[in-house]
Amino acid sequence: MNVREELFKNQDLEYRDFNKKLIPNIDIDNFIGVRVPIIRDIAKEVALENVTFIPEYQEELMVFGLAIGYSKCSIDEYIKRLDEFVPMISSWAVCDTVCSNLKFTKKHLDKMWDYILKYKNGSEYEVRFTVVMIMDYYLIDEYIDRALDVLSTINREEYYIKMAVAWALATALAKFEDKTLPIFESKSLDTWVHNKAIQKARESYRVPKEKKDYLNSLKIK
Repeated sequence: MNVREELFKNQDLEYRDFNKKLIPNIDIDNFIGVRVPIIRDIAKEVALENVTFIPEYQEELMVFGLAIGYSKCSIDEYIKRLDEFVPMISSWAVCDTVCSNLKFTKKHLDKMWDYILKYKNGSEYEVRFTVVMIMDYYLIDEYIDRALDVLSTINREEYYIKMAVAWALATALAKFEDKTLPIFESKSLDTWVHNKAIQKARESYRVPKEKKDYLNSLKIK
């Protein structure tokens, strides 16, 4: 199987142009223009056939990362493959789509927790990987305290890190209000992250209206 050929067979130039608008930091020449369901199907074949390739286009990188999640292997092999993938992440779309597919994390929470934390002081998308993985898998009873401690102490200026932290904290607030609300009441977060997280929480259907009104009163002017 030639991954690049398969992707170009499914190229949609209008979708490529649309995708570029959502991911402005990547040059349009780095996109092929393939919709995510098709990318997933190709990634499943790559995982099944154990195809090796060097990703260059964004869609190839997404195939590379998704195939990790679709593979059946040991946790040590998963981590070895992630060590190749994570430093190559160059967009929020690749990061977030792949993170949501790393379902094996649920069976290896302790080992993966230690693994993702090694990236929390890394490059912009390495840190985003840590944050999104926390949001996807660690906003649960046994990890919520550790998760909030990490999220509330990430203080970086890169946009895609700040947006991810705000999103994760808003999600935590909807799931664990008693533990997350004091973070907002203390107003100890970066101002932009604080206000963006409140905005996202107020947009959530999981947060009751009276709590949304209170959150609004906590915004930093």
